[in-house]
Amino acid sequence: MKNHLSNRIIASVMSLALTATAVPFYALPATAATPSIAVTTAKNVGLSQTMKVDSVYKGTFPEDGADSVTFKLSTSYSGQSFSYGFGCSTAEDPYWLELDKSGKWMEGGAGSKVEGTACKLDKSSSTITIDLKKAGIKPGGSFEFRCYYSAHWDNSKSDMVDNSVTLTGVDFSGGGSSSSSSGSSSTTSKNKKSGSWSFKDNKDGTATVSSTVTKQLDDLDYKLTVGYDEDYYNSKGEKITDELPINSHKFKYSDFGINETEGITIESLDVIVETDFDVDKFMYGCGTNVEKGSPADTEYAKRGIVEGKDDAGYWYNEMGEESREELEDAGVKFGIKEIGEGTTLESAGKWIECVWDVPAEVQKYQTTAATDSIGFQFWYGTKDASKYTEITEDDEVTITSAALTYTITKTIPYTKSIKTAIGKVLDCTASSDSKKNLEVDYSDLGIESDMKVYAIRFDVSAKKDVKKLVYGTGTGTTNASDDYWFQEPVNSVVLNAGKTAEIMWVLPSKVTGDKPEKNIVNPDGKIVFGYYYGESDSITVDNIEVYYDVVTTTTTTTTTTTTTTTTTTAPKTPKVTLWGDANCDGDMDLSDAVIIMQSLANPNKYGVDGTDTHHITEQGIANGDVYQNGTGLTSNDAASIQKRLLNLITELPESYK
Repeated sequence: MKNHLSNRIIASVMSLALTATAVPFYALPATAATPSIAVTTAKNVGLSQTMKVDSVYKGTFPEDGADSVTFKLSTSYSGQSFSYGFGCSTAEDPYWLELDKSGKWMEGGAGSKVEGTACKLDKSSSTITIDLKKAGIKPGGSFEFRCYYSAHWDNSKSDMVDNSVTLTGVDFSGGGSSSSSSGSSSTTSKNKKSGSWSFKDNKDGTATVSSTVTKQLDDLDYKLTVGYDEDYYNSKGEKITDELPINSHKFKYSDFGINETEGITIESLDVIVETDFDVDKFMYGCGTNVEKGSPADTEYAKRGIVEGKDDAGYWYNEMGEESREELEDAGVKFGIKEIGEGTTLESAGKWIECVWDVPAEVQKYQTTAATDSIGFQFWYGTKDASKYTEITEDDEVTITSAALTYTITKTIPYTKSIKTAIGKVLDCTASSDSKKNLEVDYSDLGIESDMKVYAIRFDVSAKKDVKKLVYGTGTGTTNASDDYWFQEPVNSVVLNAGKTAEIMWVLPSKVTGDKPEKNIVNPDGKIVFGYYYGESDSITVDNIEVYYDVVTTTTTTTTTTTTTTTTTTAPKTPKVTLWGDANCDGDMDLSDAVIIMQSLANPNKYGVDGTDTHHITEQGIANGDVYQNGTGLTSNDAASIQKRLLNLITELPESYK
C-alpha cells in the first residue's frame, strides 16, 4: 500500500472486490490497447447500448474538457462480474493513453502490459467513474469504453455464464462540462501551486523573493481508525500513544524539512489514503497550529465552556455544521466567521486523494515552528452506497503519502544576479548518479569569493509533459561540522510541471544566516540539482541564475566631542525555531537538557553571557522554555525534554503559563 503520489490514479468504481475462487480475471490483450477504428460513434446521452465481450463504446469529450467520466450500467444479475478497459486521446505525445488496472495511464500497442479492471456490478443500476484529471485528455477528443468480460454465476451449472449488460448513460464532470456526475474521487487545490515564484528588486540593496514549494513524503504507513479522536482519549483521561487507534495524524513541519518561523505561508496539504476495498463516501477534515488566542484559534474559544478544554488552544480545526451549532448554542464564540466543515468525496475508490487548502483567514495566524503541525482526520466513510455499509474500526484505512505546499517569502541582501546557459540533460531512470545530478562550480556560474549567494533559479525543460517533477538541491558551505555541505532534507516536487518549469530555490536561513557575515554558502564550492522522478525520463537544465550580494565595507574616522545619552530597551524574545532545541543545533536531543542544566548551575560559564564557547543563547532559552512556557528556564524544562525523548509525552511544549 506504499505508493507514490504521481503514479496511482485509480478509477472510482462502485463495486465489491472480486473473489478469486469464483471469478477468473480477464486481462486486456496487449495488442488491443490501441484505439479501435471500425466502431460506430454513439451519443453521450440517452444511451441503450448492449455491452458484451469485445463490445466497444466510442464517444467524445466535451469541447471544454472534463475532470471525470461516469458510465451508467444496467444488469439483470446480482453480483454481475464485469471487466473493462478505457482509452482516450491526449493533448500531447503519445496522443493516446490506456488506463491500467493499477490506476496508471500507460501507452498501448504491441508489447503493452496494460490490463483491464475487474469489478462487480449490483443488480439493476451501477456506475463506474474514471478520474481524468491526470490523463491530460484532449478536449473534444475521442475515448473508448470496452467490455472484456461479462458473466454471472449460475448455481445450476456451478460455473460462470457469459451475459451482457446495458450501457444506459455517460456523464461528464469538471472542465466546463454541465453534464451531471455522481461525485468526484478527489479535490484540487485552489491556493498557490508549486513552481510559482516572484522576485522584486527593492532598489535599496535588498530584494524580495518568493517561491512556492511542495515537499512530499512517500512510503508512509499511518493507520486511521474511525471513531477514535483526540477528544475521545481526553475525555477518558488517557494519553495518546502510537499504539492506540486514532482517526487522525499530525504531520510536523520538520517532517517536510521546514525549520523557518518567518516568511512561511502554508498553502495546502495533499494526503493519499488507501484501502483494500472500494470506498463509496469518504469524509475528512483538517487542522493546523495557529497563534494562541488568535481569531483562528477554534480550540481556545472553547476554554471555560467545554469540559476538558480549560487549557485548549494553539489550534484551528474544521468541524461539521451540527458540531459548530452545538458549540455556539453552548456559548462558544469563534473569532472567524468561515470555519471549514470538512470535505466529502463520493465514489472515492481504493486510492483516495484528499486535498485541503488552508483558508486565507487561517493563514494570517498560522505558526510554522519545526514542532508545529498540520493535521488530517478521517471522519466517516461508507463501502456500499446502496446498503449504506459504514467503514468501521476493523477496516484498514491507511495514509501512504503526503505532500505539503507552502510559499516562502524573504527580503534578502541583493546586488545583482548572473544567468548562465547550461544545457545539461538529466535522466531520472539512470543508474549513475552523475546522469541524475547536475554538479556545477559556483565559479563557473560567475560567482566570486566576495559574493554572498541567497537564491538560485533553475530553468528546466522536457520534450513531453513531466507532470510531477521530483528534484533535490544542495550547496557547498564553509561549515566543517556538516562536511562543508548542505542538502535540502526532503526532496521537492513541482506538481503539473508541464514541459517547462522555473524552479526558484530560496536558500534557508540555516545557510544564509541573518547577517551577511553569517552567510556560509561557499562561493568556491559547488551547486547540485538532481532529477529523481517525472513522467518524462529526461529533462534539460537550460539555465541557472544566481542571486547574490556583494558586501562593501566603508571605514570612517571622526574626531568629535559629544555628550551621549544612552537608552536601553529590553530586546524582544526570539521566536521559537524548534521546541526543545536549547543548544540551537537544529535537533532536539539529550544535549539540550544538558545545556539547560549547565546554564542554571554555572551561569558565569554557560549562561547567555557565559565564557564557554557553547554557552546558551537567547534563542536557546526561547526554544528550551517547554515547561510552563513563558516562565523562563528551570530544571523542569530539562525534564520535559527528557520525557519527550522517552515518549512519555507526545509533543513540546509540555504546558503553558
